[in-house]
Amino acid sequence: MMINVPSTPDLGGAGFAPAPGPRITFITHYTELYGANWSLVNLIQGLSKYGVRAHVICPDRGDLLDTLAQLSVPTAVLPFEWWVSTNRTPQDAATRIYRNAKNLRPITAQMSRWNTDLIYSNSSVFAIGAMAATELGLPHVWHIREFGNRDYDLWPDFGSRMFRLGLRTADATIFVSKALQRATLRKTRLKNSHVIYNGVAEEAVFDARRRVAEGARTRHQPFTFVLVGRFRESKGQAIAIRAFSQIASRFPDTRLLLVGGAGGTGDQGYFDHCRALASDLVAANRIEFWGFVPDPERAFLAADCALMCSRNEAMGRVTAEAMSACRPVIGYDSGGTSELIDPNRTGLLYRGDADALAECMARYVEAPELAREHGDAGWHTARQRHSTEGYAAQIYEVLRGVVAEYKQ
Repeated sequence: MMINVPSTPDLGGAGFAPAPGPRITFITHYTELYGANWSLVNLIQGLSKYGVRAHVICPDRGDLLDTLAQLSVPTAVLPFEWWVSTNRTPQDAATRIYRNAKNLRPITAQMSRWNTDLIYSNSSVFAIGAMAATELGLPHVWHIREFGNRDYDLWPDFGSRMFRLGLRTADATIFVSKALQRATLRKTRLKNSHVIYNGVAEEAVFDARRRVAEGARTRHQPFTFVLVGRFRESKGQAIAIRAFSQIASRFPDTRLLLVGGAGGTGDQGYFDHCRALASDLVAANRIEFWGFVPDPERAFLAADCALMCSRNEAMGRVTAEAMSACRPVIGYDSGGTSELIDPNRTGLLYRGDADALAECMARYVEAPELAREHGDAGWHTARQRHSTEGYAAQIYEVLRGVVAEYKQ
């Protein structure tokens, strides 16, 4: 099979298009427009400039399909099972194996119809991509985006050791942070393993967001904090509410925005708990629940500071998105968050509970000019580290290497 892999895309003059590159089938495990899928969309957009022809398989219908349709990306809805679970039992694991054995045929058939050159798994929670690559004799790239047990209470069906052995079947693995790579691999060595931070916006979009942020500096509004993410206990919305209750009692001219829903992989019970917790506060009218917002840019630009309260964030896409809008981030000092925030330069890190978070929040309310200074520094850092151009370029180099080795 001949696979065209242009070394450098032609991005120059008008009317020129990059040479046709490899056909890549991406597999994603859900269809809501949250972190992993937004990162996938950004990647597909960036790789198109290198001639990469993307196709996407997902297990059900959702907002992601509409977004991909707008990009003219072919998609197929084909069910498959995860190889991790919150309630791991031998019987359930055996059931998932059996179902995936049946699911494999229509998936490989679709890949063959697309003349797939490479299979790209967009998450560590499923192994159907590895199975399909073995069945079709194709190269496979595995993009690891989550801790699993730490952030979603997901445990491998056959234990962590077998999970790591499974990753070794990939021709390349990509991790979204050094912390995730260390935690996943431990002492296991992979021959072609990379750490590549997610891209969140094109450089031109970074520049446009900066202009909007600068234009908003003359507005008069309460000092506003925002937390963006699905409602799950691991995301820490309740911690943010408790911390804000302390801030609100000291600084009446403040507010908190909670942006995200409880559908899909969210937790409706936890959402209801947070609503009840907020309603019991004297400052309840200064806590706003915005629900799911497809593009959180509007929420970040409406705020003065973003919060990242997850204690086990593999990278934290919303941290990078907040920085792209010139917003400082107060984050819990662990996981990928510790890599993204340069404390006392682009944001603040805390350890502990709501009291520790409230102390950091108070620093910015008392010195809004410090928040703006940290936001500006964060923007420069994020533009360099999280542009979709840089993100796609790094991953394209990985893909080039994998395809070149496969051709040999």
